[in-house]
Amino acid sequence: MVCGHLLFGGFKFIAVNRAFERLSPVENDEIYGDYYSISGREITDIGNNVLIKFNGLDFGSGASSVTVCGRTMNEVNPIHLKYTGEDGVQHTQLLEFRHSFDYSEQTFSLERIVGKNDISFVFMPGSRFDFEWFSFK
Repeated sequence: MVCGHLLFGGFKFIAVNRAFERLSPVENDEIYGDYYSISGREITDIGNNVLIKFNGLDFGSGASSVTVCGRTMNEVNPIHLKYTGEDGVQHTQLLEFRHSFDYSEQTFSLERIVGKNDISFVFMPGSRFDFEWFSFK
């Protein structure tokens, strides 16, 4: 999705709306927490109280699902998806990622997210998660 472009001396710069791109968690704007490892384009060994934040994603008229590619040795690894719009109101949805020995894609329905939002994936105590990528639809 193109948000705009700029032509300068024969070069064309196109602003990309990353809200609907397949994003690696290492492309985050902020990360902190008790334990995690960055390995290439993945964040692995995500443990207790880790937050991975992406600022200013523009969902336009909306996104109604998110696909997460990851793996966990837990039977279920809860991930709290938090999003805050320009109005400052924060919403939280629970994503329950099911056990997967190998990386797998799991899609979760969402309450429609519209406009510009800051998005955070929050991993709670007891998490054991390897995070490869995510994508909103």
